Amino acid sequence: MRPQSADVIIVGSGPTGSAYARIVRRDWPEARILMVEAGPQILPQKGGHLDNIADLAERAALEVQAQGGDRTPRVSISKEEWEARRAGGFDASLLRRSGLFIANDGDPSENLFAGFSAANVGGMATKWTTGCPTPSRAERVSFIPAEQLDEALRAGEELLGVNKDPRAGDPVAEALQKRLSDAFGEGRSQDRTVRPMPMAATPGPEGLRFHGTDVILGSMTDEPEASFAILAETVCRRVLHENRRAIGVELATTGSDESWQVRAGAVVVACDSLHSPQLLHASGIRPAALGRTINDHFIISQIAEMQTDTPLRAMSWIPATEEFPFSVTIAPASLNTMPKSPEFIGQAVGMGVFCPSDLDTENRVIFDDTRLDWRGMPSISIKWRRSEADEVRIEKAMATARRIAEIIGRPAPGFATIVLPVGSSLHYQGTMRMGESDDGSSVCGPDSRVWGFENLYVAGNGVIPTMTATNPTLYSVALATIGARHLASARIAA
Repeated sequence: MRPQSADVIIVGSGPTGSAYARIVRRDWPEARILMVEAGPQILPQKGGHLDNIADLAERAALEVQAQGGDRTPRVSISKEEWEARRAGGFDASLLRRSGLFIANDGDPSENLFAGFSAANVGGMATKWTTGCPTPSRAERVSFIPAEQLDEALRAGEELLGVNKDPRAGDPVAEALQKRLSDAFGEGRSQDRTVRPMPMAATPGPEGLRFHGTDVILGSMTDEPEASFAILAETVCRRVLHENRRAIGVELATTGSDESWQVRAGAVVVACDSLHSPQLLHASGIRPAALGRTINDHFIISQIAEMQTDTPLRAMSWIPATEEFPFSVTIAPASLNTMPKSPEFIGQAVGMGVFCPSDLDTENRVIFDDTRLDWRGMPSISIKWRRSEADEVRIEKAMATARRIAEIIGRPAPGFATIVLPVGSSLHYQGTMRMGESDDGSSVCGPDSRVWGFENLYVAGNGVIPTMTATNPTLYSVALATIGARHLASARIAA
């Protein structure tokens, strides 16, 4: 039976949508919550992480199911592409990734924005790397009181099940972190020192168990459907609204033109940074800032070679600060399927130097109402260009990557320092940006309510309005907890 109404309808089943569900349940126990997901449920446990599946062939098949409309198996890198990557040139395999790819016009090696999305119960949290570092002071929303945001970050860590040292006791990682601290530790506050990467994962005898939205939702997945339900393979075509108030949603079975409506007391749009603004646009909710100022950090990738008899196991993190604007992740890398130089004799260590990019209102998502995507929604394209300041930061980030490689051991022979296509981090932000006041430069306020609406909330990386270099999942989940507490306190029943 299709539900006719719900107190809270959440469009999207990823980390922030699930955070809304969990906080609303905590603060409003009797609320009837309906979650809508365009993709299928691919695992028995709702929102489980694919990397917990040991069988690689089974995992690969499920990843294809999680891709959404394009379920073409991913093509591996060719020898020619690999040689281009090693030389620092543009490599088209960087754009072949499970999910949706969107490109703007222009030279793909310079001005391309690579956007991806997952469509399955759990959203991108079925496939993410589970890194949960905290944003630096410079990256945080300035108009949310520091104490409130710190509390929200702690709540986010609890929901995600963050472990601050998931591979504790790795002597190689500890020694490396000491060397990195000697090089980059001066002037850092105690909370921004070089350290293990915090991860949403639980250590066990078989290795790490990675957390998806099954961990965020907890026991909610066992509730009766009258209390909490997830409608899989269901597209939200429109948010219904009257007099600046959301009154429900129009839904359709994925791949079908048949639609129906569900009444709501409040609606949360948590699709992702591309499809949430797409849904608002399709619903006729079009603030001037919607889709504008799309922003992502650059990733400077460097393979280093470490001489060690004991393998490196743990991931290390150099946090961003006001003086050091890069967030750096360092982890073991596998080159088993890739040709490498005969000079390469040590352990491969991968590095990503995350480099912030300028905020620009002309960098934006564009919707075409004349062409529909696989969900039956206006198609998406992205306009994006680097700034001159971006170019300067990238050069500094590349120099930083090479310096870190020397600390690890040396830059791996035959591997260039490369800049990955913007957007390939999956961390793009700003398309529903949060603001302090309704002055036309933002989509929502500090409580994530869309300006002018009593009961319409947005969630996800898209609400983050600042330049960042740090993985944003914890940050966006923290902001979601603030919005969810506000929604639950209002208790607007359908």
